[in-house]
Amino acid sequence: MNGELTLSFLNRIAARYHLGIREVLAAITDVGGQQNLTGMLYPDSEIHLNAQARERVAALCRVLQHVLEEALPAWRREEPCGKYGSGPVGRLMRGEEVVAAWGPACPACTAARTGRRVPARRYLAPGERVCARHRYWLLFLPGTNGLPVPLGPCPEVVDAQRRHVRLLRRSPAGVQAFEVARAITGSWWDQPWPNEERLWPTRLEATRPTGADPGWWKVAARDLITYPETVTLARLLVSRPLQHRTVAEPSGHLPYRLGELPGLLAEVAGRLGRPWLAHHLATVTHGPLYTWAHSCVHTGAASTPAAQRTLWKVHSSHRPRPLSDLLPHPPATDGTPPAARTARRLRGHSLQAEEAFQTGLAQAHAYHQQHGHLAVPKEDTPADYPLGQWLANTRARHTRMPAHQAAALHALYPWWNVPWSTLWQRTWHQARDHAEAHGPLEPARGFPATSYSLGEWLYLQCTRYPGLHPEQQRLLNQIGIDDAAVAAARPRRRNLKAGAEEALAHARSYAAEHGSLASVTSATVHEGFRLGQWLANQRNYQRTGHRPLPAGRAQALAAIDPWWRPPWHLKWQRSYDRAHSAADRRPLRPGSSFIDLDDSLSTRWLRRQCSTYDELSKEQQQLLAGIGITTEVARAARDHARTTPKRRTAAPTADVKDTSGHALGAAGSATL
Repeated sequence: MNGELTLSFLNRIAARYHLGIREVLAAITDVGGQQNLTGMLYPDSEIHLNAQARERVAALCRVLQHVLEEALPAWRREEPCGKYGSGPVGRLMRGEEVVAAWGPACPACTAARTGRRVPARRYLAPGERVCARHRYWLLFLPGTNGLPVPLGPCPEVVDAQRRHVRLLRRSPAGVQAFEVARAITGSWWDQPWPNEERLWPTRLEATRPTGADPGWWKVAARDLITYPETVTLARLLVSRPLQHRTVAEPSGHLPYRLGELPGLLAEVAGRLGRPWLAHHLATVTHGPLYTWAHSCVHTGAASTPAAQRTLWKVHSSHRPRPLSDLLPHPPATDGTPPAARTARRLRGHSLQAEEAFQTGLAQAHAYHQQHGHLAVPKEDTPADYPLGQWLANTRARHTRMPAHQAAALHALYPWWNVPWSTLWQRTWHQARDHAEAHGPLEPARGFPATSYSLGEWLYLQCTRYPGLHPEQQRLLNQIGIDDAAVAAARPRRRNLKAGAEEALAHARSYAAEHGSLASVTSATVHEGFRLGQWLANQRNYQRTGHRPLPAGRAQALAAIDPWWRPPWHLKWQRSYDRAHSAADRRPLRPGSSFIDLDDSLSTRWLRRQCSTYDELSKEQQQLLAGIGITTEVARAARDHARTTPKRRTAAPTADVKDTSGHALGAAGSATL
């Protein structure tokens, strides 16, 4: 039969010659009267033969070797070595790790093909478990020849097989999608069934062989009972429109739990005919379905080979456990209850890895008791254990962790593997602790009771609230930051625009009082506002161009005082304003060296400007003309200074305060 196990074929040869299988094996592996055969013979074993043994089998059954090679997949799979050197060799093997998936051949098909009702076993792909013609499920059972299960009470299984074949024929990813779906339904099978589940218990009871133990049958029939749902789920997951909707649903965020993908859950629940399933899956944060959704969003459902490998990869921790690990011993013929099988470790995970995880979990438990969270900085080593690095490594592989490990960490701290930074999580805990100790955070008042850095962080979350991860929004809601609080939130300090408007208002008030902004120094404080420092910063920004002022602010300052940032030294502008005030509504008399002015500092400054008039810029000359110092006046003042005898310089006068309250040295001001 096509696809038959080699040992099954030898069994049928033995039956044809009315021999036992051991006699046939002895005949084809005989070397000098000794049996050159390794391994133990069991009902579920397979045999590999070397070239000489294959020649004996071909001669025994009188079938050409190339025909046998086409019919028997394991015919030339291995060239075993024997115990007695050269000669025919046979090697018996068993186990789901070394023997490909197989099942019993349909008894009706076998009888029609061979003319005998002799059990046979065939290698079976996932889509070949059902004989649609005779309605049998070809069930693999370790330690037996398999069990054909009649499907008369379950026509949906036969219908699922037809849909499975169409999936494999039409979709290049059909095989991988079925493996992912099988892992998903297998994880659901291992969990306690909810009360709403009706289909699986009914199907399980309808297919249970007469006299079979219900507990034993529930383990053995896992793939049979879940097959319709597995095929439906595989066809759904392979759908490109569904993948694209899944990518778009979280708005650029990686999902933290499946509840953030309501469209996917609704589609799964609807296709499986279980409306209640979406609610049960909403809180799931690990497992094969979560891993598939996470990979789909992470890769963007791209069609590149690397993305497809990531999307359809089934990690060893998510694969259904082999029946040989789970299945209790079958009931004895005398009715004795089956003996429980000793629990075995999860395939693909070493005992050392499990011990290391338990050590890290104990350290995490101690840290959580002390700090209330597991947002541990990566470099932290509490109690000389690299807990931060251990948690970082565990987060990196959270999608491929065994279910019991992920559940243990989730029970300890639900947000141990959040898709945002641990710094954000630590700061949130700081804010929560502050709210519990000091009351509401009061976003509308700018978080007044918090520290400066925490208040700034909280306001930053308010400004970014619409773009935060949905789980981050839920966490912020727990500390009183919801949509209404976000809308009313104020910064811990006024924003730049509001601060600039306030500064301009003070500048207008100062200019209205003093006539200009020239007398403002870096130490000037106007009505409690540090106007001098602010104006010095604006002048510096405008001069260097390192941080250009907004056009509106520069225009507003120019409207207040056109010479708020003159191209010459500010001391000249301040002296000019002082002289302008001194000469207000008074005619200047250069012939008397301006001695009629009440301000001696302004008098000296005006003399200096007249003597250096030709060195001044055109704008400075225009400003001086505004107070009566024209070219002719400056020339007359210079002539008067040359013809007037010089007097002995008087003792330096004390510094005189200007009208703004700032001291100006007499000598220094006169020279500018």
